[in-house]
Amino acid sequence: MSEDYHYTGCGLDNVWLRNGYRIAEDVYGQSVSIDNLPGLHQTIASLLVNKAAPLTGAELRFLRIELDLSQRRLGELLGREPQTVALWEKGQSRVPEVVDYLIRHIYKQAIGERSVYVEEVERLRALDQQDYDRQFILQDSGTG
Repeated sequence: MSEDYHYTGCGLDNVWLRNGYRIAEDVYGQSVSIDNLPGLHQTIASLLVNKAAPLTGAELRFLRIELDLSQRRLGELLGREPQTVALWEKGQSRVPEVVDYLIRHIYKQAIGERSVYVEEVERLRALDQQDYDRQFILQDSGTG
C-alpha cells in the first residue's frame, strides 16, 4: 500500500494506518476493510491510557465506547450528570484531571491489566489492615 489510511471511524482525528486494511472498489464507491478491528481498537486504547498528555474529549469518548458504557452510566460511575460527560466529550469543557486518571485505570482494569490504581488500593488496604489488627477490648457501659 502506497499511502497511509486516515482512520476516522474510531472518532479520533489523529489515527493513520500504515497497513492492516484493504480498500475495495465497487459500484457504490470505495470501501475499507480493517483486518483486526478489535485488536486495532485495543491498541489505540492502550496508547491513550499510557500517553503522558491529558485526554481530550474525543479520547475520553473513545475509551467510554470501548468500555461499552453510555454517557449516563459513565456519569453515574464518576458521580456526574450525563450532560457533563457529553460536554467533556464534545470538548466544550475540559476533562477534569481526576476523571482522566480514573477512566485510564478503569479501562486498564476492564482489560485485565494490573493498574497502578489497583496496586495503590492494595497498599492502602494493607495499611488499613495494620490498624485493624490491634486488639480492641469493648465493655458494655450499661447505658448502651
